[in-house]
Amino acid sequence: MSREHWKRALSYLNRLRREIAYDDCMGMAAQIAYYMLMSLIPFLIFVLSLTSYLSFGDDLEPILLDALRAQMPDDAANFVVDVVLRVLPTRSRETTAVSFLVALWGSSMAVGALITTINRAYNLRPRRNIVTQKLLSMGLVLALSAILLLAMVITLFGPQVTQNLFRFLRLATESSTFWTTIRLPLAALLTLSTVVVLYYYAPEARQRLVHIMPGSVVATVFWLGATSAFRLFVRNFSSYNATYGSLAAVVILLAYFWLTGFIFLVGAEINALMKRLEIEEGRSLFRPLR
Repeated sequence: MSREHWKRALSYLNRLRREIAYDDCMGMAAQIAYYMLMSLIPFLIFVLSLTSYLSFGDDLEPILLDALRAQMPDDAANFVVDVVLRVLPTRSRETTAVSFLVALWGSSMAVGALITTINRAYNLRPRRNIVTQKLLSMGLVLALSAILLLAMVITLFGPQVTQNLFRFLRLATESSTFWTTIRLPLAALLTLSTVVVLYYYAPEARQRLVHIMPGSVVATVFWLGATSAFRLFVRNFSSYNATYGSLAAVVILLAYFWLTGFIFLVGAEINALMKRLEIEEGRSLFRPLR
């Protein structure tokens, strides 16, 4: 990279830092963390209640819970799993319905906070009324949850289940092995696509895919890396148990959700700033300097 490229990169990072502070991404991430904590356990109860209606549901439950443990800090994951397992023996249609409604409401509040902050990043005054915004938030929750669950099934259950799934979706035949061959890259692509969908539909701004991809890729990569680093930190260097006692697991869970929310807000700030700079400079930022 030339000296001019380095100057532009440093200038961009400095302006990005100011935008993150101005839009209060850290404070909004705390709000998102609260709503995510409120909706996580009802969502897991709802999903695991649905598995009881499947012929292989008993085999599915431990796999999903192990996947949760692999994605979250140990203490937080154990806390969530213990609560869920205490409720599951009493599950009924009423429990499933209530869990779904509570999870949908809490998740939609988290997405609503994301939408508010993303609009702020784009310097937009919200024009959607409260009903439209709530419906959009709920729609995004349902769509993103479906994509993430599909990615989880593809990752966890191997080629045979993946093949049966795509046959059920009428995207593959009994003799076709294309989807099973690319199932892991496909799962990664589905994970990235959830972020792309969020960044495309959340803001009240007209934008092209080229404006969304940089922040989407950065947010996905940083979230995966930060999750691993946070789990390592909690396991080896933290003293939450000594400080918070029995509340340690809840504090860890909130910290993890705060980190998740902050990373996705930063990704949105990256997209908004790139679009703003392109408008200011009158040319695409993806063209090399001459």
